[in-house]
Amino acid sequence: MADRGRGRGRGRGGDRGGGPGGGPPPARGGGPPRGGPGRGGTPSASSAGTGPSTRGGRGGPPSVASSVATGFTGATSATGATGGRGRGDRGRGRGGPGRGGPPPPAGIVAASAATGGVQIAASVQAVGIKRPSFGTLGTPVDVIVNCFRADVPRNMIYHYDTILPEDKVLPQKATMEIIRKMQEQNPTIFTKRGSYDGRKNLYSPIKYSFGNLQEFQVNDGGRNPRRVRVQFAAQINPSSTGRYIEGQMSHDEQILTTLNACNVAIRMQPIQDHPFNARSFFTRAETKDMGRSVELWRGFFQSVRPAIGKMVINVDISSAAFYKSGPLIKVCLEYMGRSPEADPTQFLSGSRLDTRTRRDLLKFIRGLNVRTQRNGEAPRIRSIKDISEKGADTLTFKADDGSTISVAAWFRKETGRPLRHPSLVCVLASYYSLYSSFILLLTRWVSKLGKTAWVPIELCDVVPGQFYRKTLTPDQTKHMVEFSTLRPDARLRNIRNGLQQLSYGNSAYLQDFGINVDANPMTIKGRILPTPTLMYGRNSYIVPRDGQWNMRDKMLYRPERITGCAILIYDARFRPESEQHLKQTLYQACQAVGIQGMPQDPPVLRKNAGGGQYWNHIKELGILHKQVKGSMPNLIIVVLPDFGNEDIYVRIKNAGDIKIGVATQCLKSQKCMKGNLQYYANVCLKINAKLGGINVIPRRDSVGFVRDVADPTIIIGADVMHPGPGTVGRPSYAAVVGSVDSEISKYIAVSRAQGSRVEMIQDLADMVAHIIRKYMQYRKDVEKVGSPNPRRILFYRDGISEGMGVTRLLGQFKECKEVEVAAIFQACDRIGIPRPKLTFIVVGKRHHVRFFPPPGGSSDRSGNAPAGLVIDREITSPVEFDFYLQSHGGLLGTSRSAHYNVLVDQNNFMPDELQRLSFSLCHVYARATRSVSIVPPVYYADTVCARAKHHYDPDGAYGGASDSMSQVTTTAGADHAEGMRLQYQPIHPNTGQHMYFQ
Repeated sequence: MADRGRGRGRGRGGDRGGGPGGGPPPARGGGPPRGGPGRGGTPSASSAGTGPSTRGGRGGPPSVASSVATGFTGATSATGATGGRGRGDRGRGRGGPGRGGPPPPAGIVAASAATGGVQIAASVQAVGIKRPSFGTLGTPVDVIVNCFRADVPRNMIYHYDTILPEDKVLPQKATMEIIRKMQEQNPTIFTKRGSYDGRKNLYSPIKYSFGNLQEFQVNDGGRNPRRVRVQFAAQINPSSTGRYIEGQMSHDEQILTTLNACNVAIRMQPIQDHPFNARSFFTRAETKDMGRSVELWRGFFQSVRPAIGKMVINVDISSAAFYKSGPLIKVCLEYMGRSPEADPTQFLSGSRLDTRTRRDLLKFIRGLNVRTQRNGEAPRIRSIKDISEKGADTLTFKADDGSTISVAAWFRKETGRPLRHPSLVCVLASYYSLYSSFILLLTRWVSKLGKTAWVPIELCDVVPGQFYRKTLTPDQTKHMVEFSTLRPDARLRNIRNGLQQLSYGNSAYLQDFGINVDANPMTIKGRILPTPTLMYGRNSYIVPRDGQWNMRDKMLYRPERITGCAILIYDARFRPESEQHLKQTLYQACQAVGIQGMPQDPPVLRKNAGGGQYWNHIKELGILHKQVKGSMPNLIIVVLPDFGNEDIYVRIKNAGDIKIGVATQCLKSQKCMKGNLQYYANVCLKINAKLGGINVIPRRDSVGFVRDVADPTIIIGADVMHPGPGTVGRPSYAAVVGSVDSEISKYIAVSRAQGSRVEMIQDLADMVAHIIRKYMQYRKDVEKVGSPNPRRILFYRDGISEGMGVTRLLGQFKECKEVEVAAIFQACDRIGIPRPKLTFIVVGKRHHVRFFPPPGGSSDRSGNAPAGLVIDREITSPVEFDFYLQSHGGLLGTSRSAHYNVLVDQNNFMPDELQRLSFSLCHVYARATRSVSIVPPVYYADTVCARAKHHYDPDGAYGGASDSMSQVTTTAGADHAEGMRLQYQPIHPNTGQHMYFQ
């Protein structure tokens, strides 16, 4: 039975990742011969070319063995013909399909190119490139997808601009309420209600009678009516969207506006009664306490998407963090780690609340809306701006008669009763009107600072349904993951139930637009791709099963020698017997996987976990090793305490990766004590990669021409990571990771800090040039290749979220194509090499499309669809070259596929080639014995971005930078972000040669 280690974890301790275990090796044998079948006759399994041919075979269909093994031969072409004299799909010749000959074996290639497809007109232009055809490789399967068919609107859509003088300051919920009242108060004009996006756009199924412009006076219960100007903007013909989904029209503004109108219309009904964000709404029907006055609510995501031959609504469950509602005193006490029922005078009195706690509490409640009410008055909604340093009994102000009075005394005078807790602090709150019943009465409030007032904390109640948008703690993140993790059957059941709350069938907005929505999710066709064969040391092979495998009795493909190792221990509880267990078991694990040079008794240095001299500790340990062994070590094993180790870890990585240039492997104390041989074998996977070794490679026939020595290919992954929600004063970080070897398994990385929230990689040309130089150097010095220039570049780009909607997503695709593609070629020009052929692919992870096995359908032990599921029909783009690939086996919850969009393809990939190549790459993630959900170079780039904090001096100005900058002004934040960008330290040249980020 294959080992089920969790190789994808990003944990620091090396305690994740599958390890050696049982499992029979596949049939032995060298790589397949190159070239296609001969001119005539049917080739045998032994003679047929199972690798990609450089020129293509002539005559006779390929064998069953070759079609299963390669994925590039024996596949049905767009016309359904195979074999013959042809040079392969698209005329490129890979020993693949040609003209004539019998059909391929059933079960391997059975999907017709016409299934779920449309013929794209020659005149249609794509943002990326047009889909060349549909893939056919693999075993056909049925899957359920969380997409529901919807009609394209039949009648004209009328687009209006709505302008409120205050629309830049009012929250979206308030503007939605104003426009709703405007339509209610003018029923003779708005005979059919328009759908409003909360900002500027109003979409109507009819043209209103007032003509092109009308100003309305809207009574929302305030002192003065609101003025709303409604101006006709455009008439939209939805038929263009119908032509687009049929592949007969290019994407344009009319189509974007139609999709925007549909997205606004589908959410109008549910958001009237529930909290909402851009594309989701949330209810309290299912919640989870996250601690510290924050709770999780279950919600539903919905988005209209164009698909092949149809329009669909993607519906998924979502989760969001909310502030708990209720008395502000209880919310503050729980946030401070106290019981909500505790005596508040012990913790919230002006004399008890110290400066640090007060600042931390203010960061939590700043911007929080609270309801205040006095005797006989309507409740008011106010937004918290500050916390007083004094209690209400000592916080004073000047009254209207010129006398000085405390807040507590003023309230006693006005209300006729004293505060229950007069010593508690006050909050500075500003007026905030959300509902029509709130009356603005500021003239007699306690302290007049514009529209602000000091309010005793005991008189405030937190308004329900407020999003918590600040960065979650690790413990809260754990709760979020647990709450969001549902098995596929439970998730699909929730989605079906959520459709009732979405009320599509009862929505007057959808009915007026003529949008009918199918009540059942779609069942579509997919394919399970052939599993790649992996190669370990001594020419041993493994064929994974369900996205996992066991490397027991297998050596690493290219183990690197340890020239010196020393151990640094920071946990006083790590006893001598545990130390001996670490040394002995790690030595045995190194021997088992083929890593030589690990000493049986490496030098050990014990240090106190306190203080900040970790750089000196590593230097001291190096000197100790030199005294004992006669040389400096190339590997430092660091044993960390189980808790409170984050600061130590960051300092160790800064010292090893940035300052000194030595590989460090951090392990948690408890894991070391209990770790068996499998655990330490997993650690060896990380160690070998950090030292420059190669753990596993895909067999040549699994990755097609990418490993063709005549046309060498470099594979690059890139990602951008932005600051957390609500955080200012922090830069974004970009990482580029590229392969340097012909086996496409050894990568190096370069990272940079750049402008805050800048989506495009600003220094991409320099970063790619660095990768290509290292690639050429490795090929020349290590692989002894005479001409090391890359002929092809396969560039996978992450960091572009699909949650932004179709409009912005396609805009970012266009920007990527214009800016980053040019930067890649600029890098080649700087080096002075001919421009390689480029394939540029955007990899999307943050989307809501999920696939579910139907009852009785193919699934793995987790209930998910098997690893290798690929979808390129029915729900993909009508025009663009894209596909969904679920490359990993399920563990917990519902697996999420990666969405691949091809923007540039000078290498003329056919879908089968690119899909199988991407699937094969997902099996050579260095520190796992499981396939991963995205191609490794993207995974690595994501990891490098996450390690950005290691690049700052821990004792410098930005060493402890975190979300503490979330409350600074925009100008100060920009200055701080620029300072952090300039102080970003590069990786040490020694560690930069290897995969230090494992």
